[in-house]
Amino acid sequence: MEGLAEQAQSDLDAMDSKGLAVKLKAIIAASKHKVETVADIMGVGKQSVCRWAKRYREEGLEGLHPKPKKPRSSKLSKEQKEQVLKWLDGSKTPSGRHAHWTLAKLRQAFIDEFSVVLSINAIWEWLRKEGKKLKVPRPKHYKADGAAQEEFKKKRRSLQKTALTP
Repeated sequence: MEGLAEQAQSDLDAMDSKGLAVKLKAIIAASKHKVETVADIMGVGKQSVCRWAKRYREEGLEGLHPKPKKPRSSKLSKEQKEQVLKWLDGSKTPSGRHAHWTLAKLRQAFIDEFSVVLSINAIWEWLRKEGKKLKVPRPKHYKADGAAQEEFKKKRRSLQKTALTP
């Protein structure tokens, strides 16, 4: 382990990444002290220190870099996703009735139709990736005068029509 500690110290001096520095310091310390003691001081398990030393011995500095995690597979099949997108595009429920979809209603439809439970956030993220946005009503101020707003809309429409006619 002595030669390994010297190599680790030279790599530590040449780099500045904190995560790798901690791992290299643990490897160096494990060559001089018990692995259990080093793990306690570093606040990690002794298996972590042993794993870091093994990877460093076998792969060098590259072995200490965090490995990319695999993305989770979707709970919905491709066909189910296509079916849901058709519901949204047609504003229809699975039974064919008109629907104003909300995330909560969509979540319930997943449970009822596919027996799949998804979080509201997971549904929202998936819809964003698909380029879909659920329609949300425009907020209204509680002091707003509905009659005055309708009058404004009528005047605006008539102005737009006259501006478009030659």
